[in-house]
This record gives sequence, structure tokens and C-alpha cells, in this order.
Amino acid sequence: MILPNVLLLVTIMSLVWFLKGDLLGYRRIKRLPDTASRQKTYRLWIAKAAIAFVLPAVIGLALLGRLDALVTVPPEFAALRTLLPSFEGYSRAELLGMIGGSALGGLIIGAVLATRRNWRILKTIGNVGSLLPRNRPEIAHAVAMSIAAGISEELAFRLFLPLLVALVSGSAFVAFGVAVAAFGAMHVYQGRAGVIATTLVGALMAAVYLMTGELWLAMVLHALIDLNSLVLRPILTGAWRAA
Repeated sequence: MILPNVLLLVTIMSLVWFLKGDLLGYRRIKRLPDTASRQKTYRLWIAKAAIAFVLPAVIGLALLGRLDALVTVPPEFAALRTLLPSFEGYSRAELLGMIGGSALGGLIIGAVLATRRNWRILKTIGNVGSLLPRNRPEIAHAVAMSIAAGISEELAFRLFLPLLVALVSGSAFVAFGVAVAAFGAMHVYQGRAGVIATTLVGALMAAVYLMTGELWLAMVLHALIDLNSLVLRPILTGAWRAA
């Protein structure tokens, strides 16, 4: 099977291209004081995520004749899924309610704790301080970036990359091990703590996807996590008041 190998090579090249741009973009935003330049960088990140993650996944799945994988878990993942609890019996409404309730509870707890100055537990993990929005227009861009990341990164790292590695290696365990490691490596700009944290988040998102069989659910949860870090906390610290 030549096609999966070719697509895997192209995907790796896309990831490397995005990672280089990610590092340059973060260095750029750290030294950009004006909000117009920062907003432009946010928009550039969103566009690059679409090019590096979404386009290769959609085109690759089409070439493989596997667009059905967008709504049905590929059988190549079955060996790993059998080792995890299954939540496939739940309706979509129940699953969304579970995630929504957990997310809302987390947001409420975060909002309460953020009002207490001595709660250092709310300190953001990883070197992302320069990325956080500083005013309302930047917060709006951060919302868009969080949603885009939830969709594009889950599509790439929870479905397309694992599928390609599984087709090439024949192992779902190798596939998701590589995908989770790659997801963590893509956040190297956040420093060691950020890489460790995002690797654990990647493993959690993979478990959510495999246990529920719903890629959209992992996308929603991923977006909520990013919204908490990139939007809620800056709002609670006063960024919303800056025009």
C-alpha cells in the first residue's frame, strides 16, 4: 500500500511546517506590543491550522476512500478500543450533557477561584503568557482560535494521523502513541511543562474519542479547554475591560 505511506510523509511534512511557523509566530507575538499585529498573528495561526491539519486530513481521507471515518471510528482502532470502557450506548444528547455539565462546573469553579488572589492553582501551565489576549478584540480572536484548534487538531491528531500510522504499522497502539507524542511535540513553544501537559491532554482526548466513538465530542471538549485557558482567565483578570 503505497498511498498511506505517501500521505503519512506529506502529513509529517505539514506538521513540521506548522511547528516551525508556530515557534516563529510565538517569538513574534512576544515582541509585538501593538494589538493590530497581535490580532494578525492570531489570524495567521488559524489559517495555518486549516492548511496543515484540515486540508491534508480531508483530502487524504478522500483519496483513501475513508471519508466515512469522520462519523464512524475506523476498524483499525478496534484492538485499542476493546481495552477501554465504552460509552457508545449513550445518546448524543446524553454525551453532550455530560461534557457540557463537566465543562460548566469547571468554568464556575475557575471563576470562583480566580477571584481569590492567593489561589496559585489557576496559574496557566506552560509558557503561554504572551499568547493570552489583552483586550476585547484579542479575546474575540482567541475565541475563534480556540474553536479552530478544537476542530483542526482533533481531526489531525485523533483521526487522520493515527489512521495513517495504523495503516502503515498495522498497530493501533503504535498509531495513537505516535499521535499523542506528536500532539505534545507540537506545543514545544510552551516549554517542558507545556509539552507534558498537552501530551496528557492529547491522551485524554484520544480516550474520549475511542470510548465514545464520537470525534465531534473530542473537538467540543478540546475547544472548551482552550476557551478556559485563552478566554475565560484573561476575562477574569480584566482583559475584557480593555478596548
